[in-house]
Amino acid sequence: MYSKLTTKIPYKILMAIPIVIAVVMLAVIAINGFQMSFDFSGGMSLEIYEKLSDSQINELHNGLNNANLQNLRFSYDGNTVKITTTSKISNTELLSLVEKYIEPIKLNTKNIFAINLNYSISRDAKEKLESRFGNEITITGNDDSTNIIIERRQMSEKEMKEILSDPNYKIDFIRGSYSFEPANANVGSVSSVLGAHLMEEMVRAFAVAVILITFVIFIAYRIPIPTVAILAAASIDIIFAAGCMSIFGIELNLTTMLALVMLLGYSVDTDILLTTRILNRKTSVNETIDETIKTGLTMTFAAMGAAMTIFIVSNFTTPKIEVLNELSMVILCGLFMDIFSTWLMNTGILKWYVERKTTNIRRKKLFKFSLFHE
Repeated sequence: MYSKLTTKIPYKILMAIPIVIAVVMLAVIAINGFQMSFDFSGGMSLEIYEKLSDSQINELHNGLNNANLQNLRFSYDGNTVKITTTSKISNTELLSLVEKYIEPIKLNTKNIFAINLNYSISRDAKEKLESRFGNEITITGNDDSTNIIIERRQMSEKEMKEILSDPNYKIDFIRGSYSFEPANANVGSVSSVLGAHLMEEMVRAFAVAVILITFVIFIAYRIPIPTVAILAAASIDIIFAAGCMSIFGIELNLTTMLALVMLLGYSVDTDILLTTRILNRKTSVNETIDETIKTGLTMTFAAMGAAMTIFIVSNFTTPKIEVLNELSMVILCGLFMDIFSTWLMNTGILKWYVERKTTNIRRKKLFKFSLFHE
């Protein structure tokens, strides 16, 4: 396969194709940038634990899209609505905006325990209750009745009733009534500072992964040029995948960062296979490459098949599995580019290296230990 291709196109020209593609993708990234996720850029998140009708879902989705919220993400699995946005909006504003489209449902972020007693509780009991619950409790009433409202995020009906039945408070539920309204929403925020810190940590982890892989490859071969060729091929795969993220608007988030790190492993396996066989060859360079391509492409297509299966399953299940969808798309893009970076560029570099070596240059190793015998 490779021999036939290089009879028509010089292998040094083939080497340049992945490099040109990588340069184009770097330009795309520089122009378009990335769509930063809620995790990295900070923003607001809202979860609604209500079963909504199709009309409510459509109206809510369309209404939020028309509200010009930045990097809006919306999902619904039949029981929970998840909304995230990087826009600077307060908790109250976000709740009010959503309530407008899901009427008559009202959103409560805290469990509400309301008690109506037909007698007045003692001053001592009132002080103890206010001391116990602080600003989470509101007590009103007169000489003949008492109204108590407690709003707490972590509280069940049974637990609250047990607490209020304590003799210290002298609450007699028989002489009144009570109601419990569970929270049906959870709203939170991530500051831009925290998001930037998380981004730095992920970049640092990515850098450590690259350094460790570089160290292992260099120890394995002890020769700079094959090591650089393997790393260059892996880098081009990651650049291409990142460029696809920029083009198709795939968010840069924890999932896609993980996919880019995974591409390091997927990319170097075929490169190591190729490098080892060429350096340990017993036939001509082109014959060795032709034999290795069969195995290498089988490995790559098997990985692409697995990623494609994940992509199909994540898109055609209900609800759509967004995390797996993004991860599989990034891996598919990187593996597609790996075909060109490995079998055009890396192969060309190794072919040039071994042919140059056999003419008049002796290859020097820094030490005798090797993971792969030649």
